[in-house]
Amino acid sequence: MKILHNRLTIAVMFGMVFMVGFVTMFTGPLAAVVKAQFGASNALSQFGSSANFLAYLFMGLPCGLILKRRGYKFTSLAAVSVGMLGVALQALAGFAASFGLYVAGAFVAGISMCMLNTTANPLLNTLGGGGNGGNRLVQYGCTFNSVGGMSSPLILGFLIGNEVAKANVLDALPVQAAALLFFAFGFAVILKADIPEPHMEPDAPSPWRDVFAAFRFRHFALGALAMFLFEPVECGICNMVNLYLTAEGTPAYAGAVVGGAMVSAYCALMMVGRFGAGLVGNRVSPRTMVGAAAALAIALLSAAALVPFTKVSLPFVSVALPLSAVLMVACGLCISVMFGGIFNLATEGLGRLVPVASGITMSLVSGGALLAIVGVVTDRFGILSSCWAFACFLGYILFFALFGSRRAG
Repeated sequence: MKILHNRLTIAVMFGMVFMVGFVTMFTGPLAAVVKAQFGASNALSQFGSSANFLAYLFMGLPCGLILKRRGYKFTSLAAVSVGMLGVALQALAGFAASFGLYVAGAFVAGISMCMLNTTANPLLNTLGGGGNGGNRLVQYGCTFNSVGGMSSPLILGFLIGNEVAKANVLDALPVQAAALLFFAFGFAVILKADIPEPHMEPDAPSPWRDVFAAFRFRHFALGALAMFLFEPVECGICNMVNLYLTAEGTPAYAGAVVGGAMVSAYCALMMVGRFGAGLVGNRVSPRTMVGAAAALAIALLSAAALVPFTKVSLPFVSVALPLSAVLMVACGLCISVMFGGIFNLATEGLGRLVPVASGITMSLVSGGALLAIVGVVTDRFGILSSCWAFACFLGYILFFALFGSRRAG
């Protein structure tokens, strides 16, 4: 009944995480455009995604402190405003043909995504009552995140067409305009919404003391590291699939339209997985979800790296695709439950420390910046070598789910 009394608030939070997915996943397919227009290497093409995630490192903890002092509504409105600025800068980069401005826009947009994530996830968890119920509501929210993430690369793929070599950042202008409209609408809705403030403490003394207090919880410290290693996996797999399928002159080449469609398929599998996790969330614990998903993803990535080059036909794609790419896309189903599950396992039982803990966790989403390092590896050893890096990150997440997430006492 508690959830029913907060339906508008829940809807607002779902809208916020939709925008996070829409803007964040936009940088992945755009990497192929940046690579073509600016003659960037695989490593440099990932600078947009890396800048987006580095913003989490700088803003995560300050946002948690702002959330504690000023509350959910103020933080949400500030996040949406910053998001509009970030998207506008990326659009200007197209007009100015400036790689630096593009990276700066991605960084500013990342600040907004960090603030939105820091706000939405703890509030959804609280409205769901914590535990399995909180995880259930967070997973439903992540479903909307996947819908947003699925939309932008699919649209961008069709806008660019198959002539990636002639692509320009300006080709993405319609997607950027749509993002600006989403943000403007979200600002208006949040401004009118009556959002509860269960964790706000305007006069709380020494908020930095809470930062150290949160790390005294072993399961939180280990969970924060799990979030750090999860982010390069979540976005990195689909980024690498897109680069693999859009690399002209290679046997794997399929074009930007197909590459964008496969990124969208990855996000669609995440959407399906998160919706399914929401349905069974009251009966299956986050520990079981994350552990099983990590083990299966490791198996799929290992197979993708080891399988001989083979093309397979899929019913929804007009051309045959490398089996390795299909196996990597299938990981989307496994990745789907991890963000919400890791967040809930890490922050469970922290009480008044939840806002600060949420900020710390979001600052460690900056682990997505490891994509630049993964890009260096792929430049030297090939794109499929990224599978081993992602499998190693998932190995730690498997450990956290099975052992590290257990609360002391």
